[in-house]
Amino acid sequence: EGLKTRRAWDFAIAPAKSLPMQAFMLYMSGGGVQIFSMGIVFMLLSSPFKNLATMNTAFAPFAPSSAPPKASSTLALQKVVYLLCNILTLALGLWKCRSMGLLPTGTGDWLAFETRGQVRSRLIVCILNCLA
Repeated sequence: EGLKTRRAWDFAIAPAKSLPMQAFMLYMSGGGVQIFSMGIVFMLLSSPFKNLATMNTAFAPFAPSSAPPKASSTLALQKVVYLLCNILTLALGLWKCRSMGLLPTGTGDWLAFETRGQVRSRLIVCILNCLA
């Protein structure tokens, strides 16, 4: 049981162990929008969702013999750490998207949704009266 728990912890922090290599790959892919950098970013953004979709199945071999292997409550702390490590991977991918200019972060990105203020007719009448 102790070996299974230790292997479950190793599996839980595995996404965090791969973060430095993924960060280096993002650095080497450059800041422009090219097919290579887009492929790396896509894989970085899609892998946490794939990992979280199969989380209970992935932790099933490490479950204690007295607990149901695919239950969400089995190895709950390890699964929470696994979730947090995958969120870090997702955050790294979103940071790269932001640095490439793919996320709408500036005011100029939202100009299509802004409306102009309505001109009040009283103001125009007042200006015309002042000029006359």
